[in-house]
Amino acid sequence: MASILEKIKGQTNLPSLPKNLNLLMRSLTDNNLNYKRLAMIIKQHPEIATRLIFLANSPWAAPTRPISSIEQACSILGISIVKSISFGISIASSFDARKCPAFNAEHYWTTSMLVAEGVSLLASKLSKKPELDDFEQTAQTAGILHNLGLLWLADNFPAETNLALEKVATEPSLTVNEALLQYIETDYCEVGGWIGNQLTLPEVLVIAIKHHLDNDYQESSWEIAQIVGSASKMVATLHKQGDKAPENARLEALGLDLSTQMYVFQQLSKKFEKTQELAKILFLGK
Repeated sequence: MASILEKIKGQTNLPSLPKNLNLLMRSLTDNNLNYKRLAMIIKQHPEIATRLIFLANSPWAAPTRPISSIEQACSILGISIVKSISFGISIASSFDARKCPAFNAEHYWTTSMLVAEGVSLLASKLSKKPELDDFEQTAQTAGILHNLGLLWLADNFPAETNLALEKVATEPSLTVNEALLQYIETDYCEVGGWIGNQLTLPEVLVIAIKHHLDNDYQESSWEIAQIVGSASKMVATLHKQGDKAPENARLEALGLDLSTQMYVFQQLSKKFEKTQELAKILFLGK
């Protein structure tokens, strides 16, 4: 990993994320955020505001009357959806994954939004919440950002990432990270954690990004890492048209037994197609 990080540091740049992204993130993770305050925040980001109004007027949202204000859009879409979309749009505008032909934007954003939803559902079912301010909101943010490293690799190492994604397409049993290790000598979790550190994201988010697929991780904030990892595996199963939730025994220590995990998986399954439609509208313009 040391050698690839040297390559990354020496030949590429950090993503030029919007300068006020950290402020946006802090604002959106406010647990007491209401529609009025949320609308005030969104109005400071014209691109996000425009897409939200577009979405609120689309067949996906099916409004009973035309939506002409951010306040109305937030109300019809719901706070959770608005937060997830706001993060996604802010991040997407900073990368050009079109350099990598095998990168599937619909798949990527469907995954990001569904993982955020799954994390939120799992966090709400915890019998004992970790001692962390606004845990559920933080966990949901981690869900949106969990695969940030893949988006960055598609932009900065498009040829190698393209080969890895093509390999996965021909060998479904191979995971994306396994393929990335073959062609780039690192994976999107490691890279995402590095990017998070460079951008001075809160430590808990960096941990979730870096360790969500590490079942052996037991250090600080392991709970949020496990929840994000479990949700990501559920969504990966849905993409492969599986009908059974992958088991995560470590979640039982948090009060999330197998029946609870199956319930969350079923909820995500119900939202899968609609989330795909949402990804097309927001990020592909379809």
